[in-house]
Amino acid sequence: MTKVYNSRFKDAPWYEKSKDENILIVGAGGIGSNTIYNLAKTVVANYAIVDMDVVEEYNIGTQFFQAGQELKFKVESVISNVKDYGCLSTFIPVTTEYEDDMYYPITITCLDNMKTRKQCFDVWKDKEDRELFIDGRLRANLYEIYVVKPGEEEAYEKTLFDDDETDDGNCTFKQTVYVGMLIGARITQIIVNHLTNKYDEDGESFCVVPSFIQEFTEPFYINIKNKLDNDTNIENKQNTAST
Repeated sequence: MTKVYNSRFKDAPWYEKSKDENILIVGAGGIGSNTIYNLAKTVVANYAIVDMDVVEEYNIGTQFFQAGQELKFKVESVISNVKDYGCLSTFIPVTTEYEDDMYYPITITCLDNMKTRKQCFDVWKDKEDRELFIDGRLRANLYEIYVVKPGEEEAYEKTLFDDDETDDGNCTFKQTVYVGMLIGARITQIIVNHLTNKYDEDGESFCVVPSFIQEFTEPFYINIKNKLDNDTNIENKQNTAST
C-alpha cells in the first residue's frame, strides 16, 4: 500500500523533482538532528549524513534523539527516528570523520568546530556544480545561518576564524530544543526556496534565498541580509553546535 504521509504537500512545485537532489549534512547533533527532522520530512531527497559521535544522555534533552539511544551512533539514531515519524527520504549514514571526497552540490554544515567547517567549505567552493553551502551556528538563545552561493565565497570566508578564538560558554546553557528547531526549520525554508527557484518553469527566481540570518530569542530580534558584507554582525564567535 502506497504511503500518503505527503498528501498535504506532494503537489508543491519542487516536491517530485527533489527526489533526485543529493544533499550532504555534516553533523547530526544540536543543529543537524533538528535540521534532518525538518528537512528530510519536507524535501524527499537523497541525504548523506556524516557524524562519528554517539548519543550521550545530555543530548536527549535538546536533540532529536530518544531515551534508550544512548551510546548508539547519532547518524543511525536520527535516521531511525525520522523514519518512525513518517519520513520518505533516503539516507546514506556515514559514521566516520568528514573526508575530502564527501561532496554534494548542496552541503550543510552543522558543526561545533571551525576546522571541519573550513574543510567542508574548501571542498565545496572548488566544485563547478556547487549550488549552496549552508553553515549553521547555534547557542541556547541565538542562531546564525550563512548561505553561500557561487560567487559569494570571498565574503563568507571573512566570517571564519580559528577554533582557539572561540568561547565555549556555560556548559549547562548551550542549547535549547526550541532554538534547535528554529534553526532546523530556517535551513529547511532556505532549501525549499532554492529548489522552488531552481525548478520554476518560467525561469524566475522569485523566492528569497538570503545570505545571512541571525535570530536572538530574548529580544525577538531577527537580522536578515541578502548579501554578506563588511557590516554583517558576527556575534557568534563560539563553538556553535552542541555535541
